[in-house]
Amino acid sequence: MLDSPSLRANSVRFAGATASAVGIQAPTAGVTFLPAIMAAIVGQAGPLAFLLALLAMLLVSYAFVVLAADFASAGSVFAFNGRALGYGYGFLSAWMLLGVYIAYSSSIYASNANFVESLAGSAHMAIPWPVFAFLFWALALVLAYRRISVSTMVIFALEGVAIVLVLIVAAAVLLRGGSGGHALSAAPFTLGAVPGATIGLGVIFAFTGFSGFEVSATLGEETSRPRRVIPASMIAALLVSGGIYVLLSWVETIAYPNAGSLAHQAVPLVDVAGRYVTPAMGTIINVAALISGIGAQLATVNGANRLLFALARDGFGPRWLATVNRRQRSPAGALAVVGVASIVATMPFMLNGTTPIDAFFYLATYGADLIIIAYLLTALAALTWSVRRGRATPRRVIGLVAAIAVMAYIIKGTVYPIPAAPFDLCIYAAAITIAIGAALLLLPRLRLNLSRSPLFAIARAD
Repeated sequence: MLDSPSLRANSVRFAGATASAVGIQAPTAGVTFLPAIMAAIVGQAGPLAFLLALLAMLLVSYAFVVLAADFASAGSVFAFNGRALGYGYGFLSAWMLLGVYIAYSSSIYASNANFVESLAGSAHMAIPWPVFAFLFWALALVLAYRRISVSTMVIFALEGVAIVLVLIVAAAVLLRGGSGGHALSAAPFTLGAVPGATIGLGVIFAFTGFSGFEVSATLGEETSRPRRVIPASMIAALLVSGGIYVLLSWVETIAYPNAGSLAHQAVPLVDVAGRYVTPAMGTIINVAALISGIGAQLATVNGANRLLFALARDGFGPRWLATVNRRQRSPAGALAVVGVASIVATMPFMLNGTTPIDAFFYLATYGADLIIIAYLLTALAALTWSVRRGRATPRRVIGLVAAIAVMAYIIKGTVYPIPAAPFDLCIYAAAITIAIGAALLLLPRLRLNLSRSPLFAIARAD
């Protein structure tokens, strides 16, 4: 059943790679509730904050584009950053991203369970949300075990259907002119009376909604023409997800008479769909969010699976972590560990009575606190790699320095001042995760294994 660690080459095309990168961002699930939270932060200027966050993330993505154009590895930042600044730097970057993908998958089990619990409640069925979370976990593992071409096409189909459904609602609001029939306006894309510092907070909040675009890099060894397809898929995914967030946040803003009305809605897109289309459309949008969430959990599990597989193949952990199923040609040993870790991360919230939506926010916030550090490390690695390879053109240097500056701003705004409880615990947990990764590098055997990796032997030859 198990074979040598070899993934199926040339089995993913541009559509599949882009679908994975869009899927992990789950834009059609996010726009059901995130614009309301944004309205509570920045008022009517939510669409502007989403737009600025998209532009900021496009700058950050430039670092991944630069590196993905030279490397095609399931290890993603392990290969990218390690080749630029050494195996320890690469390992720590990958360790953080592995934590991100596992936390995101756990959070999505909870958010999907929240959607189904709501649907079950409307049908007068009282089923605890952990039951649904376990079902979604099992579904993710079954699909992730299949060949990657199946996984990516499932994500493509799910997210595609969900996008069509939310665009129907957007069209209905725009055709009816928004609130009162005369609310179509570009005002939500202006500062108005909102202070610049407040918009900055909104950008930081929106920024995390676009995170995960780099997951397509973990498909580098399975993608046709990866050095062209992977960079293009990242940009395409950001434009698709960002476009949906910007458009739908604008639509939801003008669908209400004021930002306060939007901010007080738990799931505004469901309410908007019910009022501007038909009451049944509200339920359909709930289903669309669930469809998007299923694609997202599959994308996160696939990313974590391949990242752990690549780390094990190059010296981290026992060799069975790098085993591949002979028929499906997907990582098998790594999937077992990712599956256990992702459901275990959800269990404390299941056992202590936390609501599924709160469990989602805690786990997603922890992952977001880790991913911003990984993004900064990658931007620094891309700049270093460009200088070392003699490719530090003025345009590239300006772009990468801008990416570093954006990440420094995001990190500063995220960790200082320390957010109020319980979200301060997310930052502390992220710091502990980084410390554990650094401590692992102190193990002589791990350092020896990683230093002998063929990946870094090539780096020494360079």
